[in-house]
Amino acid sequence: MIGCEGGLAKSSASRGIPSPAPARFADGSPPWANNWSTAMPTFAPTKLTIRFVENLPHAERDPTSGRVLSYSVRDTLVPGLMVVVNANSKSFAVQRDLYSEERDAQGRRVKLGTRRVRLGDAKGFLSIEAVRAKAQEVINQLRAGIDPNKPAEPEALPEPKKEFTFAQALDSYIDRCERKARRPSTVLGYRNLFERYLKDWADRPLREIGDDTLGVDERHRTITKNNGPVAANQTMRLVRAVYRHARRKMRDLPPPPTDAVDFNDEKRRDVIVTDWPAFWAAVQGLRNPVTRDWYLFLAFTGMRRGAASEARIEHLDLENGFLHVPNPKGGPKRAFDLPLSAFLVDMVRQRVKENAEVFGKDYPWLFPSHTSGKGHLTQSHVRHAGLVNPHALRHSYATAAAAVGLDPFTIKLLLNHQLPGVTGGYIHGSALGATLREAQGRVSAYLLGQIHGNVLAFPRRAVA
Repeated sequence: MIGCEGGLAKSSASRGIPSPAPARFADGSPPWANNWSTAMPTFAPTKLTIRFVENLPHAERDPTSGRVLSYSVRDTLVPGLMVVVNANSKSFAVQRDLYSEERDAQGRRVKLGTRRVRLGDAKGFLSIEAVRAKAQEVINQLRAGIDPNKPAEPEALPEPKKEFTFAQALDSYIDRCERKARRPSTVLGYRNLFERYLKDWADRPLREIGDDTLGVDERHRTITKNNGPVAANQTMRLVRAVYRHARRKMRDLPPPPTDAVDFNDEKRRDVIVTDWPAFWAAVQGLRNPVTRDWYLFLAFTGMRRGAASEARIEHLDLENGFLHVPNPKGGPKRAFDLPLSAFLVDMVRQRVKENAEVFGKDYPWLFPSHTSGKGHLTQSHVRHAGLVNPHALRHSYATAAAAVGLDPFTIKLLLNHQLPGVTGGYIHGSALGATLREAQGRVSAYLLGQIHGNVLAFPRRAVA
């Protein structure tokens, strides 16, 4: 206690609340008035309470120097905790030694000095327990070698998250197509569309494209104007497929921007062979017998030109009248056995024989070519033949199949189209070999009749 007259205030004593020593001597002067050099009074450590702190007198200025004198009272429960009293404020603080994690030769932690850490204005604490809790946090920091007075190092800003770009999404989609064994020509078509119409989108974030519905629609209209409606539609179908594939994993992407695209009407190319004798004569006039047989094979099977060009001799079963197609449009899961009529079996058998004579017995392709890098006929060969578009022969075949009264399900199976509905999923073409061979024979007979002028009439099936 400071040396002055008097004791605890009566009001405080009567309530059992300790009070600090009186603020002044009997003559009214402050306790340190006769000795300004002492700088501040001395209080013995005590169990601090909020009431005790409230009753502490504020410090006064030194009349000589004008310097504000201050004093402190330490807490007995938490070593290092104190209340610091100035002329106009009272605040809690912690004063403890700070040590580093390094150790000296004797194995003792190296002392960095003493630190006083201000906890806050005394008026900001509702209870002394809150003061002690905060003081303990600071003490723990000091024990850990952390200086609370040192400004915290600013946290490094995280690197901005790199957005998934359209080029990355396209690569992911193409990777899926290749895993699903899509035809190389299909993948090449995607790459060509990207290179021709979307290359400037390579580094655009997919999310940005998703939000830019107006820009996507504008791109569709620009391609339509400059390159035609089909190219524009194909490009937007690619954008839609790539975006939907990415959105399966990135659920927070906006809806596909192609939803806002007004796709162009595409007129089906309905040019088909109507003059079969003229077609036959044109085919027989071709100088290359391989190209000649390739055209007839398309006309009498309706097969897609790519699959026909890649037909291999090892996949033929002429005894049972089939050509196995392992990788048609849609990939291996759409593999099927193409039925061959008697006319087709004879033609293919003769083709195999001639291939062995010209190309060698081990040449794998049914429709080979010495001038093709792939070893078989390609689009460039048939383009120079000057005949009807090969895909038109697929339309012509389907029309002939309908003309002989084949039902839509049978025609779809012959063309390897997906059967519609739940019922279609129950029908397995692989179990209908004899039925499909008979149907193929009817189509061949009809076409031969058209070609040679001996038109055969087939009764249509009755419609229930």
